[in-house]
Amino acid sequence: MTTADPVEVEDYASQAREFLRRSRAYLAAGDLHQASEKGWGAAAHMAKAVAAANGWEYDKHRDFSHVLINAWELTGNDAILPLRAIANELHSNYYRRSRYLNARAIVADIEHVADLLDLLEPLTV
Repeated sequence: MTTADPVEVEDYASQAREFLRRSRAYLAAGDLHQASEKGWGAAAHMAKAVAAANGWEYDKHRDFSHVLINAWELTGNDAILPLRAIANELHSNYYRRSRYLNARAIVADIEHVADLLDLLEPLTV
């Protein structure tokens, strides 16, 4: 097992919080594509922080689910799995046409990502 680099972990966690802030700003501006993508980025970067802190691999997009499943198994917190799916749904919004995006659903999904960040953050120390 490798030793965690606290600077790397903090960089990822800090970026996660910044992306969450930006996602809310994009929501306020009505840019649902960017709000969704920044929400996804927030979840992905917190997962990278968790992976870095725990010596888990996160090199590719597919590793997001692997890290979240590891976090679920480590904590036993059943809220993590559905929040993983919500973050992935936000990412898929990038590929949808604007008319198929639902602002209220995206607002709710971004707040769920905020919950996910709060659940994962203790795994970064």
